[in-house]
Amino acid sequence: MKLKIDLHCHTSHDLIEEKVSGRNDLVAPKELIDLAVEKNYDAISLTHHGIQYRNPEIEKYALEKGLLLIPGVEGYINRKHILMINFPIIKGINSYDDLCKQKSEDTLVIAPHPYYKTAHCIGEDLVPNIKCFDAIEHSHLYFSFLNPNKKAVEVARKYNLPVIGNSDTHLKFQFGTTYSIVEAEEKSIPSIIKAIKAGKVECVTSPLPFRLFVKGVMWSLRQFPITMKQLFFRYLEFF
Repeated sequence: MKLKIDLHCHTSHDLIEEKVSGRNDLVAPKELIDLAVEKNYDAISLTHHGIQYRNPEIEKYALEKGLLLIPGVEGYINRKHILMINFPIIKGINSYDDLCKQKSEDTLVIAPHPYYKTAHCIGEDLVPNIKCFDAIEHSHLYFSFLNPNKKAVEVARKYNLPVIGNSDTHLKFQFGTTYSIVEAEEKSIPSIIKAIKAGKVECVTSPLPFRLFVKGVMWSLRQFPITMKQLFFRYLEFF
């Protein structure tokens, strides 16, 4: 069966890097669930920063709506973002060696937005540690003439890893712009993970309309403070 999924979403309950930082415009968990149901998603993962988010009220709400919530976290190794999906615990995973030891057939490790030009992106650390990863993300934030995902797709093809489309949603407008279709045996966490590892996943994406691209870039500048001069020189390589 074909399932529409997004394995990289944040909400207003992402306390470590969102609420504590004073950013109050993030989408609420129930609002995101409603949006996912409206857009015919089958499963999403709430991958908050640093802590695996579990909330019985939110899980019950998603269940009642028919949406599968897959446990996940956007964790850190060497201060770089790593998506860890369906790990029983993430405490003690502080290095790539730890990650490789803790991953299993029931877990999924994704390199999120690896070649975007922010300090938290894995970048050149990806290839030396490629054995730790099960998939590479194609993120939503790009435009027709500016696409940091290109190198990620090239690396995925070189190492025979699936490309998974995710939104990295923080704000409501970001959700639904990029997603994945998984050919799974059933609508369950083990089945979805198994299908992705087998490469039975299609990234569905298109460049953002210019107005949303500008909105996304302005959000990114607030999220990851950087001068316009630095931004200009970091992205020259994509033209």
